[in-house]
Amino acid sequence: MTNNVTRRDWLIGGSALAGTMLVSKMAAAQTVPAANLNPTPENPIRAGFNENVYGHSLKAKKVMVKAAETAHLYDFFSQRVLNKVISEMENLPGDHIAIENGSTPFLEKAAYACAIKQGKVLTTNPTYSSVPGTAKQLGLEVIAVPVGEDMGVDLDTMRAAMTDDVKLVYLCNPNNPIPSIIEKNALRDFCIEMSKRALVLIDEAYYEYVDNPDFASMKDLVTDNPNIIICRTASKIHGFAGVRIGFAFAHPDTLRLITGPFNLSLNNVAVAGAIESYQDMEYQNFIKQKNRESMDILENMFEELGLRYIKSNSNFAFFHAGRPSTEVAEALKKRGILSGRPFPPFTDWVRMSTVKPEEMQYVVDVYKQLFA
Repeated sequence: MTNNVTRRDWLIGGSALAGTMLVSKMAAAQTVPAANLNPTPENPIRAGFNENVYGHSLKAKKVMVKAAETAHLYDFFSQRVLNKVISEMENLPGDHIAIENGSTPFLEKAAYACAIKQGKVLTTNPTYSSVPGTAKQLGLEVIAVPVGEDMGVDLDTMRAAMTDDVKLVYLCNPNNPIPSIIEKNALRDFCIEMSKRALVLIDEAYYEYVDNPDFASMKDLVTDNPNIIICRTASKIHGFAGVRIGFAFAHPDTLRLITGPFNLSLNNVAVAGAIESYQDMEYQNFIKQKNRESMDILENMFEELGLRYIKSNSNFAFFHAGRPSTEVAEALKKRGILSGRPFPPFTDWVRMSTVKPEEMQYVVDVYKQLFA
């Protein structure tokens, strides 16, 4: 697995000069000076939810305000435009793409499809809770294979746990709360193998943050394989967590299991913003660079304090605090900082989301005051 518990085995290099100049212009417009920081429990630094703390791009905000003027009307056109934008970006046929209010509806409906077949769900542990949580609510058995010694997804043990009763295999790549990836060739082979026996769902919520040559999206598999679904979300790098846009990539016959022929429940304001945001590569590059700056600040602290951590491929870190994560969270909250919830069985590990670099430095300073 390409995951890896590290103290500092590699660093991602800087952007090209032109990209850096564009990012610098954006930073001047959107970064809050450190001197203005005054977090409190009532107005905290939100380092616990894996959000894009910068919000939507300015281009997306502009069209969203305009779209709000006609939000009382059904929109029969904009989602077709968004479908075309995503189709061209991902090099997928439009009928292989479905749009929803976030990726959660797709994740939940995949569990419903499994329930209809009275099947079991095979996944890893820990991972994002939507699919296994929904499955348990539906009374399904969830086979949750623990991560390996390197804290990466253990595909071989998952293979061994596979049975004919399993109707859904779910993986989050990069994973969450452990920000590891699954090596692309190993994952491709696994998807093809498992799809002969069950529906395979790969959740790529943090896809845009990955800058690792061992990673690849599995989207190319969906055109020839009706038993594979890929989910994406605009909630992360695009900053749409509060307005909700998500995508599923799958064979048209498979999409019918998890969506209707035309979705009139979509948020028209969010659709308008997503059309702009997905084409705004300048803004996405800005967010990626700021994420890298903040992650460097965090990982430098881990190195300085000798804390074990997982090399991040996302917008959050996962590190061994050596004390209950609830204790860490409570102490930080009193200082105006929110961190991640506990993730059993790793209850003495902490998930920390990146925030603006000046906020990240504040978080690091407070953490060292409390626990160094």
